Amino acid sequence: MTTFVPDLLPVCGARRRLPDRLAAAAEALAPPDTGEPSQADRDLRCVLQAHTAGDHHAYVMHLDGPDTGSVWVRWGHAEGPLGLVVLPDCRALAPEPLDEACCQYAEHPGGHCYELTDPWQP
Repeated sequence: MTTFVPDLLPVCGARRRLPDRLAAAAEALAPPDTGEPSQADRDLRCVLQAHTAGDHHAYVMHLDGPDTGSVWVRWGHAEGPLGLVVLPDCRALAPEPLDEACCQYAEHPGGHCYELTDPWQP
């Protein structure tokens, strides 16, 4: 039996802090009456494969419901978070035996999260 072991690529990991105004805007996107209030992630880290060009992207919060996607924030290499965007979830699945879904947005550049190594996530 052959075991699937991916060649892991480095994650970008660029960090920023989500401003209060964007956190409030993200939380306002959550559907009402979901039980517990949704909370936006405030400590942002770019989850894309390491890159030197293009914007950084960080997960902010998931939106409950079928095919709702997640709230993401993007920023350039020199500035802070530019704004929020709701993006559909990536539907890629790792080969068995990993059997895990990609945690990024659809059509993201670079490798899927199960192909990346992240020193902050052991």
